[in-house]
Amino acid sequence: MEYVKLNNGVEMPVMGIGTFMLSPIDAENSVREALKAGYKLIDTANAYANERAVGRGIKTSGVNRKEIFVSTKLWPTEYENESAIDETLERLGLDYVDLYLIHQPYNDYFGAWRALEELYEEGKVKAIGVDNLTEDRLADLIFYNKIKELNDEYIIIPQVNLGTIIEKKTKGYRNELFKNIDMPTVTVLADMQWNGMYADEEELNSFGNKLKEQLEIKTKII
Repeated sequence: MEYVKLNNGVEMPVMGIGTFMLSPIDAENSVREALKAGYKLIDTANAYANERAVGRGIKTSGVNRKEIFVSTKLWPTEYENESAIDETLERLGLDYVDLYLIHQPYNDYFGAWRALEELYEEGKVKAIGVDNLTEDRLADLIFYNKIKELNDEYIIIPQVNLGTIIEKKTKGYRNELFKNIDMPTVTVLADMQWNGMYADEEELNSFGNKLKEQLEIKTKII
């Protein structure tokens, strides 16, 4: 398994399984079998309503927790919930998560980020990041908050936006706002099936390589 190193030194697997739109039983089975097959990264979220199932899949896989990278996301309605991380950890059956993300740039996401900073310092999360933020809002978080070890996660549907996402990200990250900071690791959540069509793995790998070359950033595709 290959790994990419985040800006704070945490190593993240380059291959993983997402659980978006999976029922609890499907999430549990998929996570368990994926871990048995050698996958090391599991991505879930509060809003997916399957964190408990993901936790069961992790537990029954027989894989050592230290070998697993668990990523989850905080939904906007939970931004002011001081117990949100503890509730997530209870659902997952874990003592910590490896990556904790702000899911959407709505409500008080600045306050949510500062709460994530505190969780990071407490050791309840090993790394923090964002999901679905535009480049300008990401720049705001970087410049007006303390912790810069960002992971910028976004989804692509290859049959729809594979051709335009490179241009968008290139323009955003070459902005002067990002000139003198360490770049976030970009996590590409690739939806391998859309409207009955399957993405071509070679095309996805080519896409990831183009991102690395054009943006000079770290990427992974899951």
